[in-house]
Amino acid sequence: MIRPVLTEMATNEQVAALAEGTIDFGICHPPLGSSERLDIIPVADETLIAAIPEDGRTGPVTIAELARMGLVLFPAAQGPSLHASILNAFAEAGHDVSIQQPATRALTMLSLVAAGVGAALLPRSTERISFKGVRFAPIKGLQLPALPVAAIARRRPRPLIVDTVLGVFNHSLEAGTGEENRIGANKLTTA
Repeated sequence: MIRPVLTEMATNEQVAALAEGTIDFGICHPPLGSSERLDIIPVADETLIAAIPEDGRTGPVTIAELARMGLVLFPAAQGPSLHASILNAFAEAGHDVSIQQPATRALTMLSLVAAGVGAALLPRSTERISFKGVRFAPIKGLQLPALPVAAIARRRPRPLIVDTVLGVFNHSLEAGTGEENRIGANKLTTA
């Protein structure tokens, strides 16, 4: 019998755990920034949404409002490319933004937002979490990069079940689901 064990890890932690052999498979946010030989299946591109302190309003939040609030943002080491892209997007729009507090996990970010520390930029799927004191809002006037999601595994050796799981991802991508966040016909690639 196979019993999956789910463990929350940042992308860099997953790459290290794959290299050490302590995990067999991961779901991460590329680019990986590693020379480790991995099989990578792009799964989706997820848009970012603002999480702001509840203000009684509805609708989008502007880039100027986000800049005034400051950001609760993941550390640069956790996702250097996305981190830089977010800060560059503010700069290109003519807004200086400060990082009020670094945080590595979405629930920590949401707690800090609810406490009024700043705003967070999170994957749209986070909107499914009902969190008291937080309002999720689309961002008006800011072009942010999409957050890529990929399945990763060591190239070889690896348990057969990992090949089965990777095959499910490849099959789903080949079949296409029509979901707006689906990348499309991407196949298994290697890094």
